[in-house]
Amino acid sequence: MTELPDGSLQLDNGTVIPVEKRTRDLVYSRPVGYLSPVENWNPGKRSEFLDRAMFDVKTAKEKEDAKERP
Repeated sequence: MTELPDGSLQLDNGTVIPVEKRTRDLVYSRPVGYLSPVENWNPGKRSEFLDRAMFDVKTAKEKEDAKERP
């Protein structure tokens, strides 16, 4: 995915999404026991959220399988 100079977005398959069709994602997370939109958090909590590592099940499974092989 690539952002074009005019603000449009070009997907890997070549499809171009014009800037007027793009929308913002509303991301929720659960930092303190309940779900809340990240955009409503204070700057410190947002910074912590950006520092988090995303868990990828496929990658974790591959690493686990590699450990089991002699």
